[in-house]
Amino acid sequence: MRIGLINIGDELLLGKVLNTNAFDLARWIGELGHELAFTLAIGDGIETIAATLRDCRGEGKDALPRCDSLLITGGLGPTQDDVTREAVAEFLGVPLEYSADAEVWLAEWLSVKSQVITEGQKRQLYVPQGSTALKNPVGTACGFRVDVQGLSVFAFPGVPSEFRTMFDLHCRPSLLRRDAVLLRKRVHTFGFAESRQRELFRGLKFPEGFRFSSLPTESGVALSLEAFVENEKIPEQVILLADVWEDLLSRLPPEYIVDREGSTLPETVFRLLMERHATVSVAESCTAGALGYLITELPGSSAIFKQGYLTYADESKNSLLHVSTETLKQHGAVSEAVALEMAQGCLAAADSDYAVAITGIAGPDGGTAEKPVGLVYIAVASPKGSEVKRFLFRGDRKINRWLSAYSAMNLLRMFIINDLQR
Repeated sequence: MRIGLINIGDELLLGKVLNTNAFDLARWIGELGHELAFTLAIGDGIETIAATLRDCRGEGKDALPRCDSLLITGGLGPTQDDVTREAVAEFLGVPLEYSADAEVWLAEWLSVKSQVITEGQKRQLYVPQGSTALKNPVGTACGFRVDVQGLSVFAFPGVPSEFRTMFDLHCRPSLLRRDAVLLRKRVHTFGFAESRQRELFRGLKFPEGFRFSSLPTESGVALSLEAFVENEKIPEQVILLADVWEDLLSRLPPEYIVDREGSTLPETVFRLLMERHATVSVAESCTAGALGYLITELPGSSAIFKQGYLTYADESKNSLLHVSTETLKQHGAVSEAVALEMAQGCLAAADSDYAVAITGIAGPDGGTAEKPVGLVYIAVASPKGSEVKRFLFRGDRKINRWLSAYSAMNLLRMFIINDLQR
């Protein structure tokens, strides 16, 4: 099935709001085994929306790719710029009608009697004549569905949490495929440059129908291989996928692989610490708590995270982490020696099993010829020993900080694994 998506809102076109609905729907549609025919972001305006809908049906001057279902998000609220209902009604050539069902839903949501619903709120209870009102269990604006010459049109609120809930409630069940299942293998890597793939994967062939993808992010490069397989072919395709996947993994240097079973870097560090009943503390000087955030991102992290220190000033490094003034004067705050003393001091002060320290120059200023912007030292320590590594990142301030935090996570991962051999 081919599905189109229209996101409505001037705030999307002006860059005031990130269009996460388009991102989410593309992922959901692929996982369900269907195709996203197109995605558009258009401004508020009855004629703009109506004209785009005519294009979807091949009636306008700029016909859009064919689709079987069309999802519209946004413009269903109570304000003057929320005109999706009116635009769809104009496109259909019908008036709006009041939905008694939606009135009951809204009264339940507001915990009031229907008689006290304000006129502004009642605006959200109108739908184009001939359409079906769709319940919104997490908001005040109802959605609606209408079928037009073989095209199913769904209109949902643009608030991401409401869009997600209503898609799951009103769309996902009809999109579930019973004739096939999604087979997928995924691995997260760190330190693996995409430019090396051509070299490492030379001669590797993927079965027909399988899609390989490589997605680089600050947390590393995620590799995946997936396909929708008809039910009767599942046993043979599972074996085929496993064989090809093992071939792919065997070509990667082991240190690049975060976890062979597909866990992310934070998930893997969490698991390693939980398995050892170990704790970790952090000392951050240029990442403003980003490392602590990554470590505590998963539920239950209080079992493995002991304490965090944000020590930007030299005085803080000295008083809280016991970095010596001599080391600071001789080497400077951004140095291998200070990173090591920060990690060792953090380990002692927090009384944890592991400690990670980051010190660097995130930018955009503060760099010199000897110590340029992007220079970062990361140290890890445990009662068995410590190590430090130098990095030179080349992004902006935000990217440098997140790359530092993820690099520290990976260094901790490797340190824990190697700690068993000490």
